[in-house]
Amino acid sequence: MKGFMIAGVSSGIGKTTVSMGLMSLFDNVSPFKVGPDYIDPGFHQFVTGNKSYNLDLFMMGEDGVKYSFYKHAKDISIVEGVMGLYDGIDHSLDNNSSAHISRLLNLPVILIVDGGGKSTSIAAQVLGYKMFDKRVNLAGVIINRVSEKMYEHYKEAIEKFTDVKCLGYVPEDKTLNLSSRHLGLLQADEIGDLKEKIHHLKSVLEKTIDKEEISKISEIADVKSIKYPFEHLKDKYKGYKIGIARDNAFSFYYNDNLELLEYLGFIIVPFSPIKDKKIPEVDMLYFGGGYPEIYSEQLSKNKSLINSIIKFYKNNGIIFGECGGFMFLTDGIKQLDGSYSQMCQIINCNIEMRNRLDISRFGYISIEKNGNIIGRGHEFHYSKIENVYKDTREYNAEKPNGKKWTCIFSNKNLKAGYPHLHFFKSIEFLKELLEKMEDKK
Repeated sequence: MKGFMIAGVSSGIGKTTVSMGLMSLFDNVSPFKVGPDYIDPGFHQFVTGNKSYNLDLFMMGEDGVKYSFYKHAKDISIVEGVMGLYDGIDHSLDNNSSAHISRLLNLPVILIVDGGGKSTSIAAQVLGYKMFDKRVNLAGVIINRVSEKMYEHYKEAIEKFTDVKCLGYVPEDKTLNLSSRHLGLLQADEIGDLKEKIHHLKSVLEKTIDKEEISKISEIADVKSIKYPFEHLKDKYKGYKIGIARDNAFSFYYNDNLELLEYLGFIIVPFSPIKDKKIPEVDMLYFGGGYPEIYSEQLSKNKSLINSIIKFYKNNGIIFGECGGFMFLTDGIKQLDGSYSQMCQIINCNIEMRNRLDISRFGYISIEKNGNIIGRGHEFHYSKIENVYKDTREYNAEKPNGKKWTCIFSNKNLKAGYPHLHFFKSIEFLKELLEKMEDKK
């Protein structure tokens, strides 16, 4: 099989642009993203026409990462890294970084380096990344934001001093910058000319990237069989229906999570809280993350849909909400300008938007109950919980540094909170959520 990882020397170096460009150059690509991000996989899918899967050691474990990667591999797998190559949850080398993932999967790494303000020093930079952990197969370099003349200048230095191949460059061209999105607020289907931008990017890289050499270095060991960690749960809920909120307000779902639900036997029924007048006939509702604050007016005005959710809840329907989905289930959302939109009023608290990331609740977390870890996930939100009128939170979130706080409201058959969970390391939480389904048999 073939595959490689696109990694950067830092965040903001152009990984997403280069990744999408390379994905457009190859046929039948299986795209992946290191880490918990939801936005970039949407762009991967737009470019390749294939689903993109997250690879996250903290939330999935080694077996989960291996299973997802080998299960979904196609003609060539292209993995977009996260942050800088060696950046992870701590300063160890086994720190869930892109480098850590590349070693686990024996993936060759193509490093993205910025071409500005350097000369021979660029070779020292590449050599440092190569020597920092010799177990990482740093197989090539692509230089971003550089002219053809300067690329040849840098190529000479890098290949002379590092024995790392230069595989091409991306010219300085603002129209090629597809990743200048304000905090990820724009998703792939919200950029009207994205198809034209990708076409332009592809036409440029066809001239500046050595596709043949990349194909040569992409040979990796083929693993024929990786056991699915959840084979013992196959069809446990066969025939049950789960309504998945899918529209511009709710779009953050891990593909592996949805496929696990289908493996359990669930029939997935998508619906739009913005457009639909009522929920579908289902046994469970799943509200993923997204941007309900941006669409709060439309959501609030859709009273018939909200009333159908409330009726479902009162009739003991099972509901799960993550981050944006949780916000939708609360009393309402207060915007930065002071305006207020009423939401479902099932969880008795208000949400207040802030103009900056809630850093105190940012990052990877373990979900704890009664002293036991039953889930893994992460938090990332620009809002805070205000005015809790009835506090039914019964779980703790714990960061790797030991900091804890209460999270996830539990009312009747509902569980919802800020954490985004990956089910591969949250199967005990998922079982707890679904245990009410057993009562319906």
